[in-house]
Amino acid sequence: MLTFSRKMTIIYLRECEMNVNAGNYNISRNLVMKGWAIAMQVSGYSSAVMLAQQFSGIQQKAGGVKKQDFAQMMQNTNAATQATGQTDEAAATQEVSEVDEMTAFKREIYKELAEIGSMYGPATLTNSVNITEDGFQRMKDDPEYRKEIMDWLRADARASHGLPFQAHTTTTITGAGATARTVSDDLYCKDPSTKQLFDTKKDDAFYYADRRAEQRKRNSEYVADERLKRELMQKMILEKSIDQKVQQQELDQRVFAQKIVDQKYAQDYLLGMQETRMWNI
Repeated sequence: MLTFSRKMTIIYLRECEMNVNAGNYNISRNLVMKGWAIAMQVSGYSSAVMLAQQFSGIQQKAGGVKKQDFAQMMQNTNAATQATGQTDEAAATQEVSEVDEMTAFKREIYKELAEIGSMYGPATLTNSVNITEDGFQRMKDDPEYRKEIMDWLRADARASHGLPFQAHTTTTITGAGATARTVSDDLYCKDPSTKQLFDTKKDDAFYYADRRAEQRKRNSEYVADERLKRELMQKMILEKSIDQKVQQQELDQRVFAQKIVDQKYAQDYLLGMQETRMWNI
């Protein structure tokens, strides 16, 4: 009976080791506890102490495996998180960089459109240019397409000097090409649908130039300048008139004073109080 119990204990311990190596920690712990109970019943205290030492070694081995697996898992998780963070940061940086590039490109196009807009003839009252996002993208990616569009706009600006009537122009640029529409100022003023269309294009335009507003501004500046000139001229005339009046008053005062002196001399001469006075004529 004793030999059988010891054999059973050894079998339990071996099964425990096999389960620890296989990662079955809960099953191993139950087997060891069961083997320890048998050993305490049949082997006495010394055998129980020996079994307890063996069980302690098995627990340490299991705990070491657990700690090693947990540490490896944390390392793998941190590495994956760091890699994901770096990927997200790189993607965000790339996205911001693309947005900044497009913003700078749009400023460059606007500056060039402003230069072209100044080339239009005085008959072009309003000029709007609408560029879609795919139009911007193609112009940015394809320098030849950008040159083609800009050359076409310059040619249109030069041709506007030959217009026999005052007109409004709107241009739409997409990734597929450009289209332009020009209407007379008479149609713009008389047809509500045409006016609404061009006003909508104006409000949504990437670039817009109102020559009527510029002309009104120049007219108002001219009127203000002419008014200032007239005011200055009137001021100068008034000042000159005042100076002439002052000079005349001074002259009259001198003549009057001379008359007083002459009259007093004549009275004194008649009374014999003055010597004869000679005048050379």
